[in-house]
Amino acid sequence: MKGKYTVGILIGILLMAVGASFYFIMQFFENNPTQPQHPTGYIEGIIIDIQDTTILVVGGLTADEAKNMSVDEALATENEATWFSMTMDQRSRLKLFDEVKVGYTALDESYPARGTAKTIENLNE
Repeated sequence: MKGKYTVGILIGILLMAVGASFYFIMQFFENNPTQPQHPTGYIEGIIIDIQDTTILVVGGLTADEAKNMSVDEALATENEATWFSMTMDQRSRLKLFDEVKVGYTALDESYPARGTAKTIENLNE
């Protein structure tokens, strides 16, 4: 009888330890700032300029209009414009004058704005 009682207590302690470990692991991944964050806003527009891992997205233009404008002329239209930094993988799937929808978490308040692309959807595909 004494052995069954001891085994029961040990199994209970083991289950509590596994549950606590699972809980703390989940809390770590939920609150870890290095984990990918979901976008809080989106911008749709045309890629007007590409520099390494940075793109300039301007809204309110068609691809044909953008092809006939310089970067300065596109910015002079005062449409929504944002420089987005991104990963090399995101960059490899884009080209000049693609229509894109970019998800972001925060933008600075300059013109053109600056931010980091969390998601990029190519609307031409």
